[in-house]
Amino acid sequence: MNKTNINQPQDTEMLDEYDFSQGVRGKYYQPYQNNNLPKLQGIQFLTDKKNKRTGVFIDLLYHQQLWETVINQYPHLGNIHFLTDNQGQKIAVILNFQEHLTLWQDIYDHLIVDLMDE
Repeated sequence: MNKTNINQPQDTEMLDEYDFSQGVRGKYYQPYQNNNLPKLQGIQFLTDKKNKRTGVFIDLLYHQQLWETVINQYPHLGNIHFLTDNQGQKIAVILNFQEHLTLWQDIYDHLIVDLMDE
């Protein structure tokens, strides 16, 4: 039986595509430490009686482009609720975290990156 030492150093050569020389350490961490997150325009969290976040209301007037970009990555989603205007146009989406937490996390990541780029 051939044993390998798990403490043995691995190949440490960094490939060119992994160049982090222009990276900024802590760029996203510092502004948001201690859960000090900014208010996101067009986003309203839904809470239960214990003030636990259970879902989110996304105003599509602010986030239509983001919604279309992200939703295309989830072709088989069901049970998404929309708020519509008198003409039947979707103006908001309501996501339940029990059913769509992964989708919300993807949207949230995009929102934070966009916020940091401003």
